[in-house]
Amino acid sequence: MEASAFAAILDVSAPVLLLIVVGAFLRARHVIDDSFISSGSRFVFAVGMPTLLFFSMLGANPGSLMSWQMPVYFALGILLTFGFAWWLSGRLKMPDSERGVFIQIAFRGNTGVFSLALVVNMFGEEGVVIGGVLASITSVLFNILAEIALSRYQTNHDVSIKQLLGTIVRNPMIVGVVAGIVVNFVGLPIPSQVVTAGKYLGGVTLPLALLCIGGSLATSRFVLSKTVGVAIAIKVLISPIILTCGAALLGFSEHEQLYLFLFFGAPVAASAYVVSVAHGSDGKQTANAIATSTLLGSLVIVAIAPPLLAWLS
Repeated sequence: MEASAFAAILDVSAPVLLLIVVGAFLRARHVIDDSFISSGSRFVFAVGMPTLLFFSMLGANPGSLMSWQMPVYFALGILLTFGFAWWLSGRLKMPDSERGVFIQIAFRGNTGVFSLALVVNMFGEEGVVIGGVLASITSVLFNILAEIALSRYQTNHDVSIKQLLGTIVRNPMIVGVVAGIVVNFVGLPIPSQVVTAGKYLGGVTLPLALLCIGGSLATSRFVLSKTVGVAIAIKVLISPIILTCGAALLGFSEHEQLYLFLFFGAPVAASAYVVSVAHGSDGKQTANAIATSTLLGSLVIVAIAPPLLAWLS
């Protein structure tokens, strides 16, 4: 791995981690509260991130920035992690009430905010386009796989195909990416004033998202069961290392390996908590897993990604 690329991870991770720390500090000092974090997170998911992705797709050609093999490998990696977590939950002989939570924590990452923030800061417009494609893939897969895992171990609950499709179609990030691609393909003119306003709105998104992540960390007790600890290790350490090594063996470039590590290593997604509670599973364990994995995932990216990618090169 080139020295400049090696240093880039550290240079980009530091501001991201600093904003998370600032968010935790502001929450501890009561400058921001849980209501701010909740509404801010909703704004990021429903408005900010879709806007950022939409305007970044204008004039962009994802096919010229990435090979088709990378998103395919990324999707397969998610499926493999999901399958491994399901198998391991059976081998560990945990009760059914814990298996769905374990599986979701092990594979469902915060790619739409955490990983996207890293690649946007690292690669600019290219990061938004490639990151938007990868994040859209996870939006589809995560919703489907989480529904399957949690429904399988919930009494009197079947997987609803209609509900799954509705969730995917209504996902704001997917809508933003698809709308941007369609407008780009059709060549629909957009007034420059609208584009400028949209970019202003998108520019607020990532800092706000990171402050909200930090704020949520400040209120976590980081209390975990042993099985949840194992699931977190799979999510932020085992899965990204093994799958990135696999990408290197398959001939993916160092540039692509870096993208894959940052997305495979994303901490547990905040949406995992909402889904767990909706299915009657342990919301407290999921909330603590989100906070703990965010902290550990950040450290792994800073401490593990540079030497691993340098070794693979």
